[in-house]
Amino acid sequence: MKSRDLFIRRLIRSWKYQYGVLRSIADWTIIVYLIVPGAAIFTMVYRSWWIETPEWAGSLPMFLLFFLLYIFSWLGNIRPFVQEADKVFLVKNRNLYLGMRRWGFAYSFLFQAAGTAGMIVLLLPFLRNSYFLDERQIIALLIFFIILKWTIMSVSYHLKRIEGKLKKYIIRFLVFVLFSWFSQLVYSLWDLGADLAVYMTAAVLLAGTIMRVFRLLNRVSAIDYEIIQEQEEKTKYIKWIFMMAPEMEKPAFSMRTKPLLFRKSKRIFRNRTPVTGLAELFLKIFIRNPSYIVSYFQIISISAAGIIVIPPLWIKGIVLCIFLFLTYSWLSITWDKAIMSHPLAKRYSEMDFYFTARKRTVLALFSFAIIILGLFLACWLIFLPQFGVLVE
Repeated sequence: MKSRDLFIRRLIRSWKYQYGVLRSIADWTIIVYLIVPGAAIFTMVYRSWWIETPEWAGSLPMFLLFFLLYIFSWLGNIRPFVQEADKVFLVKNRNLYLGMRRWGFAYSFLFQAAGTAGMIVLLLPFLRNSYFLDERQIIALLIFFIILKWTIMSVSYHLKRIEGKLKKYIIRFLVFVLFSWFSQLVYSLWDLGADLAVYMTAAVLLAGTIMRVFRLLNRVSAIDYEIIQEQEEKTKYIKWIFMMAPEMEKPAFSMRTKPLLFRKSKRIFRNRTPVTGLAELFLKIFIRNPSYIVSYFQIISISAAGIIVIPPLWIKGIVLCIFLFLTYSWLSITWDKAIMSHPLAKRYSEMDFYFTARKRTVLALFSFAIIILGLFLACWLIFLPQFGVLVE
């Protein structure tokens, strides 16, 4: 067997697996009544962008689109297509194993480059009709972000191998900021029309990325990490489904022996009553569970983005109403799920103080979510006009 044949076989198997995941949530009814009409509506909207630029797009500075492309550059990973059995069989056949990994690396870089090109095509109506960029500027933008994405992919490969969540998050944040400053410098050069400097910068990034990747291609010491990474890449769409469906939520497991917050389990409320006891129990479960915190802030951030981006005022009102209903419902479901799973609290589920604690705690977190949403919107109204963005 050749390494290319092995890679193609695993790639096709991966496609079939993801297709099965898609079919598990998208039956023929959803395809006919949601996906097909949605694709048709998107095609018409995209065509309308070429005919006439939307009013809201005219108030956005080019730097925001540049920053959007920078954020998009952090999406995507290197897929080595390594499996558990490779530790026994393919490692003995080093050439077959390394050849298969090379094909996997090449596929990952080409696939992510196609994704960046697709993002540029999506923004092309605004780049051409709103910012009046010519082909030379757009090509320079495309080449830089493709190479930047490859560089970030190679750096993320090492960042994900760092042990310790806190250390990993801090280093990842610092790298994100450093690359952001670097991208701002490139944006300044690109905005001044110094395309040659942009190409030279991209060439330096490409040379460093190639050197780093070639060192990775000849190593077999990271096989355990690559097996875990491939499994996460394989199941990422399933995790998205769990995240969007609370009733299908998969509990998060941690290897931490002590919780990060409330490590000594001190009291939150001084007044000890059955109501405050249940409220304290839920708050500690809520804060210690990463899936709850992430979902909580995702609902707030997505709602804030919808209110900010969508121009018509009446649609903003609809988005706000959906946010209020969805947040309160999700908090209520999360309470029932967290408390009812606790053996000591479950026995009090029919008591009056149980419903009192549920109502007060859900209402408190619901009010806090409204406050955070209001802060997001206030920052948009106050600070964005300072950068030349007109707020509708």
